[in-house]
Amino acid sequence: MSNKKWHGPMAVLVCFVTLGIVYGVWFAYSVFLVALVDDMGWSRSLTAGAISVMSVVHGLSGPLNGRLVEKFGAQRVIALGGLVFALGLAMTSQVQTWWQLYFTFGIVSAIGIAQAGWIPFIVCVERWYPDTLGTALGFAMAGIGFGILVGVPLVNGLIESFGWRNTFLSLAALGPLWIIPSALILLKVPAARLAKKPGDQAARKSEHHSERHAEQVASSEPDNPEDNKQPQAQAVVLTQQLYHDWVLKTALRSPRFWLAWGCFMAGACVSQILLMHQFAFIVDQGIDKTQSSFIAGVIGVASIAGQLFWGNLSDRIGRERAYTMASICMLLAVGALVYLSSVVALWVAVAFAIFVGLGYGANTPIFPATARDLFTSPFFPSIFGTLAISGSLGAALGAWLGGWLYDTTGDYTAMLIVSAGLALLAPLLLWLAAPRLPNPAPRQVS
Repeated sequence: MSNKKWHGPMAVLVCFVTLGIVYGVWFAYSVFLVALVDDMGWSRSLTAGAISVMSVVHGLSGPLNGRLVEKFGAQRVIALGGLVFALGLAMTSQVQTWWQLYFTFGIVSAIGIAQAGWIPFIVCVERWYPDTLGTALGFAMAGIGFGILVGVPLVNGLIESFGWRNTFLSLAALGPLWIIPSALILLKVPAARLAKKPGDQAARKSEHHSERHAEQVASSEPDNPEDNKQPQAQAVVLTQQLYHDWVLKTALRSPRFWLAWGCFMAGACVSQILLMHQFAFIVDQGIDKTQSSFIAGVIGVASIAGQLFWGNLSDRIGRERAYTMASICMLLAVGALVYLSSVVALWVAVAFAIFVGLGYGANTPIFPATARDLFTSPFFPSIFGTLAISGSLGAALGAWLGGWLYDTTGDYTAMLIVSAGLALLAPLLLWLAAPRLPNPAPRQVS
């Protein structure tokens, strides 16, 4: 078997492990938070602010990272991210004030995580598996769920044994030990190519036909030289109105871009509302903290299964149908919390964890696959990098909105109603964005 046969699976493997590392550290901050509060004497809100800064920086750096991938290649961007990731964590191990934590972890580490995160890796996987992208992304992005499942207890054990400062230093070593060498040595990325979609093929065929017809018109020899002016003018018109690839500028003018933006934002928002506030909700209903922490593990396992299942299903039945089914799981999760408020039972909490994990698991493979279906182009990295801001904004909004609704109303009723509404809105917007339909780039006059 040729070595090239292994490049695609190796790209998925490198993506799985690297995303597990960088996002495992992100989600393990909940453990660092407790250690920092105890050791430094900061308030919980002040210490938690670092993760809010990280979320914003991570999202806003998407367009720049997409452009860097186009210019320098995914491997170099990921390797640079590994270096910045290591530098940020090493600096975080030495912080003495809260603003230093915000800068080192919230900004520097966030830039590293974004550069070694899902935007460049989505480009890698998309290049190798253009026709089964949902399935491939399901396997690759499952590394995020695996990182949450393994990283949180692992970091907790390291902190208890060596302290939070040495734990940050240990995690920083993963940059030069894995992220950088795996990106430069193991990861191979083929040149940009267009997916074999009916709409794209039709557009390319139309372009080729226009070019040939223009050449025939221009090269024809009329009997009357004066008659040559009109064919030449026709040739100019035909050659100037050819099909062009999507670029960020034209994508931003497309209504389908903003429909996808709304879907991604609503889907991320409802996921974060339920994920960030489920622990407090379950404890408030009377289930003890030990059993409630077990629920988080169930969510992690269910999210991995969801990423694998929904990605493959979306390749077979379409993004809209698969995501609608996943959104039904989110509605069932909301229903489980409503039921738990009247019948306190562990099995109901476990049912919630399974449904919310499955529903949340659809986001990571279906969102980027949808973006690529709509805007297949050599300039897809910068387009998706911009579109991915919606998910970060939705996640940041959801984490805040759930707490604000509870503080304002005094109970969880409003939060659950809003969650159900968002779970209905997200798939509706995806059906309107219609990744199932061809979306050729607009014709442009050169």
